[in-house]
Amino acid sequence: MLEKEIKILDIDIKLLVEKLEKLWAEKTFEWYIHDVYYDFHDEDTDELKMEENKRLFRVRQKWNIHMYTIKRKRNKKKDGWENWVKIADEWEREITDVESFKKVLEKYWMKETREKKKYRISYALDWCEFDIDDYLMWDDKNIIPPLLEIEAHTSEELFEWVKKLDLNNNQIETWGSRKLFAHYGIEYSWL
Repeated sequence: MLEKEIKILDIDIKLLVEKLEKLWAEKTFEWYIHDVYYDFHDEDTDELKMEENKRLFRVRQKWNIHMYTIKRKRNKKKDGWENWVKIADEWEREITDVESFKKVLEKYWMKETREKKKYRISYALDWCEFDIDDYLMWDDKNIIPPLLEIEAHTSEELFEWVKKLDLNNNQIETWGSRKLFAHYGIEYSWL
């Protein structure tokens, strides 16, 4: 699946939830998410192979469901995409036995490299997904203000929703979690 998304920083969760519910958005999830990232570590160069090739492999716990995700970031200039939208090919599947799955990854020389935890409230409306992430609810040491991630089929849809939700004055970014943490001066959890 081709994923197109943006992050809107420093949102008011209560106000945003009210707006989404007035528009008849359906709440699809509310709970904690725990992500662990895996990669092949090159001992000689100390580089991560998948990351070096703009790919990631993640195991996510979402409530009592475990999934693995493989993403490939698109080269925006090469593929002709706008710089203000994050674009990636994403493949996601559920895992039935997470411990066995992790052992298989280790058997094929993949290692845990980093992790993150957050509280998420998700809504769906008109083929778009709205994920409100609050890192503060997980760990009161973090000072990352809540943010909204919008995922849609087209760039135009993304920015229509920014207008509909009256978020034009908020900072809009295409960052992944590491740039987000760096922006707020929070140390990322490398394993």
